[in-house]
Amino acid sequence: MRELVAAVVVAAAIALPAAAAGADEAAPKDVRIVNLNLLHGLFCPPETEACQAEDRVALLMRQLEDADCPEVVGLQEINIVVDKELDKAVPKACDGKYSVAFRGEPGTSDTEQVLTTLPVRSKKILKLVGNFRQASRVVLESDLGLVVVVVTHQDGDPEGGPSGEPCKRCPPPCKQAQAGVFECQTVAAAALADEVGGAKALRVLMGDFNVTPTSARYEGLLADGWIDTHVEAGNSECDPATSASCTAGRDDESIESLKDPSIRQRERIDFIFVKVPERCDLAVDDPTDADGDGLGTGVWHGEPTTDGPGGIVWTSDHTGTSADVSCGGKK
Repeated sequence: MRELVAAVVVAAAIALPAAAAGADEAAPKDVRIVNLNLLHGLFCPPETEACQAEDRVALLMRQLEDADCPEVVGLQEINIVVDKELDKAVPKACDGKYSVAFRGEPGTSDTEQVLTTLPVRSKKILKLVGNFRQASRVVLESDLGLVVVVVTHQDGDPEGGPSGEPCKRCPPPCKQAQAGVFECQTVAAAALADEVGGAKALRVLMGDFNVTPTSARYEGLLADGWIDTHVEAGNSECDPATSASCTAGRDDESIESLKDPSIRQRERIDFIFVKVPERCDLAVDDPTDADGDGLGTGVWHGEPTTDGPGGIVWTSDHTGTSADVSCGGKK
């Protein structure tokens, strides 16, 4: 009898690690992404200190920790005030896992910044047409291979014209497309993502584009092979009546609007697009975080925070977006 019990115990000890190893191998490899226009606060009353930038950054760090520290965080509207607050907060968040993979040169206006837990290969800034906006690129190493990330903040199309005046001093991709000035910002940002990484890289293009999915610029990205992760995950389109799936519309000049849980959004202008290599059978987690890794795909923190620092309910006038991207198999 003792020999039989011993045999069972030994067999179980051998089988359990094998099963665990199999489970690990079966677990999908993914990259989790957060995108947020964090609000520079330039138009906020001076006494509010950029609409309580310190408290808003603190809330963002808490939200990242609650999401189990997504590997890639792309931020826009990072001016000198917000940059200083991030410098203080980021090293303390997520047990120090984040590094500032990319930062522009923040002044009184805004630039982009990327926080990541992944190794960094390279980075580049591209000044966009108009000499105010830019696109910021970082190449990262991940379980999915190389990930080329471009974060951008762009001008919206003006009233009375789809893309502004014809582009006269634009880079080659825009000249070839005969793009308008504002359309060129989108074309150039996408080209920045396409020009490195090779055929096997996963590409991410995200930011505040200041145009909705009805725009020609959005449609142009889809025609060029970019996939809107919000739609891919089965989310509905923005409903201004309820604010569902909307990312912009709150006042960017008032601290009161960031403390009012009833203030809602009216349009979707913040996106995370991906372009996958041929070998990748794209899989995007749904908005409920079906795989349980802390982050789903869609609008990120679209509901008000009830216990934010300093009474802050919303981190920004924008609502963040998120994506959990993996390759389900080889094509």
